[in-house]
Amino acid sequence: MVEKLIRFFKKKNNGIANSGKINIDEFTYYNNLQFYTMLKLLLKCGLSDKQLVIFQDIISKNKNIDDKEKIVKILTENDAVVSDQTQKYEDFCYLINSIDNCDLKMWISLIDISIELMFVKGLILEESKIYAKNQYSDVIRNIDDKLSLEYDMSGLNLPYGQRVISSLLVYALTNIERDDEFLLETSGKTIKVFNDKIKYVKDTYNINCNNMFSLIMTESMNQSITSDAGQSYESRVNEKINPLVDKMEGHSHDANIPSVEYDFTFEINNKKCGISAKRTLRERYKQNFEDVELLTVDYMFLITLGIDLNEDKLNNILQKHGIYVIVSNEVYESKAYLKNNYRVISSKDISKDLLIKLTSIKELTDDELKKIVGWE
Repeated sequence: MVEKLIRFFKKKNNGIANSGKINIDEFTYYNNLQFYTMLKLLLKCGLSDKQLVIFQDIISKNKNIDDKEKIVKILTENDAVVSDQTQKYEDFCYLINSIDNCDLKMWISLIDISIELMFVKGLILEESKIYAKNQYSDVIRNIDDKLSLEYDMSGLNLPYGQRVISSLLVYALTNIERDDEFLLETSGKTIKVFNDKIKYVKDTYNINCNNMFSLIMTESMNQSITSDAGQSYESRVNEKINPLVDKMEGHSHDANIPSVEYDFTFEINNKKCGISAKRTLRERYKQNFEDVELLTVDYMFLITLGIDLNEDKLNNILQKHGIYVIVSNEVYESKAYLKNNYRVISSKDISKDLLIKLTSIKELTDDELKKIVGWE
């Protein structure tokens, strides 16, 4: 489907075929508002594909009836769509009674096209997820350091990519200037009839299905992205450190000072270490850090991208004993005050040997630290 989409857009030199201005008068505003509202109400009903098919079939068979009350009675008393014993019934009745807000013929046309759009909504969501996921996977597959700034920024490709592909698909599927049939390869279904319906509501009621459906898709895509949230920074820290240490545990509070919390604790070289994993520091750098002599851990590691770690913050953190700071390699290499501090480690350099060396002596002298981090 995406390949078809790309070929489709190549045919349009400037991307948008129709450059005419929209006359947003009261008629246009009201009708588009009505259509958007009906899309939202239909979506809220949560009807299955089977229920949508039955709903559309009933509408089609009774489209010539010129009596609103009769249409409402047919729909609300037909258990084949939604039974009055279900939770969906109230939302369904609310949708049906929106019939009072517009002309009957218009309402039937808008319900019909809304049902058609509900059928392609799931397809667009899945196509967008698959395409963006494949592109995202190709990018991160070549990035070894999961704590790097490059890896972190590549994480935007997944949610942003889903939104972009979704928007492009909506445009392609609802564009009334299409010069071909545009076959949905996933379902094997042509949408010529679907396109004719879109043209009809545009010509008759000045309703822009593209824009109104794009709003629905954006809302649905955002919910989908939230529910399928990608890998968190903490999980990437876990993946980086866990294979290097003897034992790693999740979130906890220090037994001596409960206000100090650890995203992880790990054991290596017979020492217990705490991790505070913060993608950015903000004001939190002033919290959670005490001299390790007061804590139940032997060492503390602050792991962060480093994008907001200025020199004052760094000096404030490193006033405490037994603390190391790990930052993304790109930030480490770009700031002299990080490279010139031997208690700051680049994410690229983290290894089991380095962790063993850093935890080999309780209090390291400057000369010992310089040897460990390779300064001598």
